[in-house]
Amino acid sequence: MAQVSEQHKQQAAQLLATAATLERGYQAFLGNGNLKVFQPQVNELDNLHRQWLADLESFKNSLRALGAEPKTLAYMNEAFESLAEHIKKFAG
Repeated sequence: MAQVSEQHKQQAAQLLATAATLERGYQAFLGNGNLKVFQPQVNELDNLHRQWLADLESFKNSLRALGAEPKTLAYMNEAFESLAEHIKKFAG
């Protein structure tokens, strides 16, 4: 089975960084009482969230195509699905 490439490691790091940005952004919005004045920023977060989900799916498909070990795939799935659910709660 193939090892996870440096490119995949960088993609995973970028996905994690974007997840953190999304979480902080949504938390800030909720912390400000869902004020309408922040709706343009929330719309940007929603767009980023949709892009993040698409990038995550592409990343997982790429790992599968690479022939990553089942244990690696399971670990990535568990970690990122947990993040996706967490962000989804904030996004509403």
